[in-house]
Amino acid sequence: MQVLKRAFYEVHRRAVQIPRASRVTDTFARLAGSAESLLDVGAGDGEIAAEVARRLGAQRVLGVDVLVRPVTYIEVRSYDGERLPFEDEAFEVVTISDVLHHCARPNEVLRECLRVASRCVLVKDHFCYGPLSRALLWALDVAGNAEAGVLVRGTYFSPAQWIEMVRDAGGLVAELEWPMQVHATPLRYVTRDEVQFAMRVEKG
Repeated sequence: MQVLKRAFYEVHRRAVQIPRASRVTDTFARLAGSAESLLDVGAGDGEIAAEVARRLGAQRVLGVDVLVRPVTYIEVRSYDGERLPFEDEAFEVVTISDVLHHCARPNEVLRECLRVASRCVLVKDHFCYGPLSRALLWALDVAGNAEAGVLVRGTYFSPAQWIEMVRDAGGLVAELEWPMQVHATPLRYVTRDEVQFAMRVEKG
């Protein structure tokens, strides 16, 4: 069983995680332009944040996560999943990739991201349109988070709910990339670009 698990995780990394990381990095780099400092919320191993920071020219890069992994590409600090332990506008850019739909109170997490960002928050997440897309997103989440042991809540938001969430957090959508290609062909024809998006959120 362990051999099968390791084989699945390796296939998933090559077919899904590596192409995803590359495309999310490209999108975040384009949306941000340049920055002196970057905070990644829900950083995981920090691989994406490290490359985004390099592309932006950020001299200071830090990650936070509720579960700090043994090996990371950047410094990752433990936090409670809601309150960011930093002063207002402590970082020029904050990134948060496929994290908010895992949060118990995503509005509060996004509000905290906006508080500590001096310029913008870059969000990568999913759009949900109904039962079929919800089932697809849940399946992708379970497969994608099995190795790391991340809790999958199965909570996904419609475009209208995202707009309301941003407004409630005190922000506005300055730029949206949608549909967004995350997965490589032919997998993208199953996983659907229409459920993937990235946006640049600024203070309202």
